[in-house]
Amino acid sequence: MEIKVHDIVKFNNLDQLETISTIPDWVYDAQSAANYGVVRRMPISNQIIPIGLRGNSREQRFGTFIHENHIVEIITPNALVERIDKFDNKFYYPILKRIRDQFQQFNFIWGPTGSIGFELATSINVTSISSDIDLLIYIESLEEPLLEEVGKCLSGFSRPIDIQVEVPNVGAFLLKDYLNHKDHGFIVRTAFGPQLCRIKDSKLKILQI
Repeated sequence: MEIKVHDIVKFNNLDQLETISTIPDWVYDAQSAANYGVVRRMPISNQIIPIGLRGNSREQRFGTFIHENHIVEIITPNALVERIDKFDNKFYYPILKRIRDQFQQFNFIWGPTGSIGFELATSINVTSISSDIDLLIYIESLEEPLLEEVGKCLSGFSRPIDIQVEVPNVGAFLLKDYLNHKDHGFIVRTAFGPQLCRIKDSKLKILQI
């Protein structure tokens, strides 16, 4: 069973969570927390998966863990691209449809994350008109021309599109941060914490922080 950061995992009930810390009361009242968690960026050990539960407000977030054996479904961000048309009554539909059309020119896997991704995965209404447009793209290695083209592609939208770039065995970084600071230093999120990096000779170089 392959489980990656940003995947949404489904489980049967809250009793299956690892009893590492006390579960907040709001978790029991939130439909969005009852059966779904979002995989967090942490090391996975002994089949214990770090997940985050979301509540009815932005402030309600709870980090916890679940054993892999209790997971009954894994929903990846890229699998959500196929569900976009089922939500054609939502404010984000025209935006995601346009992005999907434009991304056909690129050779990478991508998908929605954040509250929109959660809603596409679960059909639980957690978005509002002010919800961010969060996307994740997967690339096998750093390709500067490709990332530059993606940035240009998204510059024509009327609202910000927040893109996180995931590179295997490296981590993830915000596309906007990379494009603005790649020569001087941008943050790469790894399983062991953030690292300040820059690009040198088309390679990622970790800086001291």
